[in-house]
This record gives sequence, C-alpha cells and structure tokens, in this order.
Amino acid sequence: MSDLELEMNIPDDENQPTIMLTDEDGTEEAFQVLGFQTYQERDFAVLCPVEIEDEAEVGLVIMESVGGNSLEFVEDEAVTEAVFNLFMETLEASEEE
Repeated sequence: MSDLELEMNIPDDENQPTIMLTDEDGTEEAFQVLGFQTYQERDFAVLCPVEIEDEAEVGLVIMESVGGNSLEFVEDEAVTEAVFNLFMETLEASEEE
C-alpha cells in the first residue's frame, strides 16, 4: 500500500468534499469525493481529480476505507474494476429515478 497523507476539507464554494493526496515526493493533488460504494462487505471511496486538463481522460481513483478513518489505494485491479462498475450502475439507477 502506498504511503499517503490525507486531508479532508469542504471548500466554501462546493458541496462535494475534496481529499488532498500527497505522494512520496511531496506533490499534492486534490480529488473530489464522488461517492462511496460497498463491495463484498468492504467500503470504498470513488475519487476524481479536481484539476483536469481539457479533453484529458479522467482516471477515477478507487480507495478502500480502513477503519472508517483513513483510505488506502486498492492495488487489486479486479476489485477496482468491480467497484467502479458497481458505482456506475448505482449512479445510473439513481439518475433514472
């Protein structure tokens, strides 16, 4: 698992919380929390980078909740894909209502 410092804040002008991820080089990047998803009795957060370059592909980040107090990157690609697909199905279902 990657060593990351997490800081959660809610900017005054936005309703969605953001998380600042700091990598091992000290580079910080802000991610919006799009939502949370439960998969196989485990909780995951679905994150999207706040700053996206024009026409750039957006890579969502899936992180697992650990003890409800911290998040860790999911290294298992199959789990990441399953959580993403379930999140998208849930999102589509809520839009249809």
